[in-house]
Amino acid sequence: MSQRLAGLDRALSVMEVLAQSGDEGIALGRLSAILQLDKASIYRILTTLKARGYASQDDKSGSYRAGPSLLTLADDYLSQDTLRSVLHRVARQASAEANELCHVGVPDGNYVRYVDKIEPELAIRVYSHVGIRNPTWTTALGRALLAVETTSHDDLAQRLDLDPDDLSHVASVVGQARDQGFATENEENEPGISCVAVAVERRGIGQAAVSLTVPSTRMSSERMEELGLRLRAILEEHLPPGLRPQQMTERMNEGQQ
Repeated sequence: MSQRLAGLDRALSVMEVLAQSGDEGIALGRLSAILQLDKASIYRILTTLKARGYASQDDKSGSYRAGPSLLTLADDYLSQDTLRSVLHRVARQASAEANELCHVGVPDGNYVRYVDKIEPELAIRVYSHVGIRNPTWTTALGRALLAVETTSHDDLAQRLDLDPDDLSHVASVVGQARDQGFATENEENEPGISCVAVAVERRGIGQAAVSLTVPSTRMSSERMEELGLRLRAILEEHLPPGLRPQQMTERMNEGQQ
């Protein structure tokens, strides 16, 4: 059995509590009580963490909080390069399981930019390629991202320059995406093609989305739900801490009843 380094273990415990303490921070005495360590030991750890930028201290209250180096470390771990590598694995697995075309897209203003494309064994004719941009409101990828970052018809109205009828339709399908945890599109972006997509979010901000693209002739409502839920499950298997599939409003509410 490998032996743990006691000093490093204590320092990591301090960093974990600092990360959980938020902007208000935490006093040395409280930190000592939580970790059941003497104040002198924790003070030495905090002094070292402050010197490296992993902790900071409020001049007035004396409370400690996470420092910029800790936040940078998390941002580096959740960088776009890391995320794209993870989502490439997700796309390969989803495409292989469903034997359908899989896309990965990232937000680009009010557009979604396609950054990865995995073809199934039996390729289908779809007008898409890595680098192409499509409006968020016409694609399942974009609608999944809108479901993360908007909460109402008014939010969408402020974000999208659409006529009232189109806006009403988009609000309806985006609201459905919030409820069920995946977005759909049925022959609206390309004739004969249907899509289902799930967004990846971090603290309520859409980072990317993954979709499965299927000929409409074999995309029943039952299969659309099956693929949407499976996409969610695959994402949950692969996403690192701090990232998650888009929230499922309807099922969250059911769990609270």
